[in-house]
Amino acid sequence: MPNHVLREGTPEDAGMDPARIEHLRGLLAGWVAHGDTPSVAALVARRGVVVLHEAFGVLRHGDTAPTLQRDAIFPMASCSKPVTAAAVMCLVDDGLVGLNRPFIDYVPELDVPGVPGLDQVRVADLLCHTSGFDDVDVRGFIDANAAKSPELPPAAPGEHPMVNRLIRLAAGAPVARVPGTAMLYSSFGYQVLGDIVRRVSRQPFWQFVRSRIFEPLGMHDSNLVLPPALRGRRVYRAPGMPGTEARGWWQGIDSPLLDETDWGGSGVTSTAGNLAVFLQMLLNGGSYGGRRILSPASAAVMTRNQIDTSLPCLMPLISATTGKRIYRVFSGGGYGYGLFIFGPGDRTVINGSFASLSAFGHAGNGGTYIWADPEHELVGVYLSVSPRLVRDFALSNSDLFQNAVHAAIVD
Repeated sequence: MPNHVLREGTPEDAGMDPARIEHLRGLLAGWVAHGDTPSVAALVARRGVVVLHEAFGVLRHGDTAPTLQRDAIFPMASCSKPVTAAAVMCLVDDGLVGLNRPFIDYVPELDVPGVPGLDQVRVADLLCHTSGFDDVDVRGFIDANAAKSPELPPAAPGEHPMVNRLIRLAAGAPVARVPGTAMLYSSFGYQVLGDIVRRVSRQPFWQFVRSRIFEPLGMHDSNLVLPPALRGRRVYRAPGMPGTEARGWWQGIDSPLLDETDWGGSGVTSTAGNLAVFLQMLLNGGSYGGRRILSPASAAVMTRNQIDTSLPCLMPLISATTGKRIYRVFSGGGYGYGLFIFGPGDRTVINGSFASLSAFGHAGNGGTYIWADPEHELVGVYLSVSPRLVRDFALSNSDLFQNAVHAAIVD
């Protein structure tokens, strides 16, 4: 297993074609020039050698000249989930969380009698989306409870009031499928996982992640609560772009609330350089630069498919164009703990087609995408702003970028 530390180098050092790496720069610049995105930052490294690290476009909507730098901070949306999964696995390594234990053992507020299947939902089910929670149903349940204006107990020490509110209002929410019989992608499950980390570690979720993951890895520009001093480097998009809409507890990707709340499913802000370090740590089997973050066993289960191939894999959504419930189908791949796993016949539009079947990664609402490929010893980060939806999907060009990256490998 490799144990690389990222360093600047030449494409030749990494077994990649320099002309194709230069072509990647042209693609990124062209997508900004042609209006596919107003902002994009990307990094590619192979065998520990960083062969591309660029930024094009503007830092925020309204800038009239290119202002985006390589250290720009992007809201990661669902690309936060691998970080939350890693935090949970730290506690599994410590013998403090059991993957096969009912999650309500850790969150008793959600242990409501009469909800079928609730006691069958394991911590592992939250990690790989087999809990049976349907985000559309859960969001409707929370909104209906909120409309009753109930008086809720105050947040616990170290718990953000919005996280407390979410969990309290979700008490009694239905389990739409028998746990373990389907993958229903659930951001709600990851918000709960973040609070499980808080409860078990007895410190704020953001603080645990900082001390156990971000600081040891030198990810100083990564946060679950974005300090005011760093907000001047944060990317902001135009109102109306994908991810900016408010719905229920989600106030939009550029809302102050997102920067202030340590959401387990969507709260991380980071840079391309920091995320590449996190991915390289996973490729290294849980360690980086002499610091072990995860045991080899934890890194292995995170990056291995946990979904039986016979199970349906769905993302419940409300269509932005019709307002009706839809299900986005995941076909051909799988899911580990906090990571999509590439697979034969993968039909997911955001994924390229050239990565190996051992590759893993994640996408985030609004245009972020990260992946790593153990077979090719490669990490890739593509952080963009999606300006519009195409067939209810945020345009990002991550699939085009990923294939062009893999096409540059020559040995």
